[in-house]
Amino acid sequence: MVDCVLIDTDFDGVTFNVVFSDVPQKKNDLAAGSYVLPIPDAEVSSATTVAVKIIDMLGEEVLVTKHLTTS
Repeated sequence: MVDCVLIDTDFDGVTFNVVFSDVPQKKNDLAAGSYVLPIPDAEVSSATTVAVKIIDMLGEEVLVTKHLTTS
């Protein structure tokens, strides 16, 4: 059971800065599970690393990262 989803659209590999969070209002509600977010300004960089932290009801967490490039 997912408690919350936290997303950093420009993860530097060290500091996790929450840009978007999906924390259901009630314990019986579910996280959305599908998100569309803007990537950082393409003029500054053509690549970014997106990190998604998923925390379950027991407090266990998983961090998944994906390196993306813009074309």
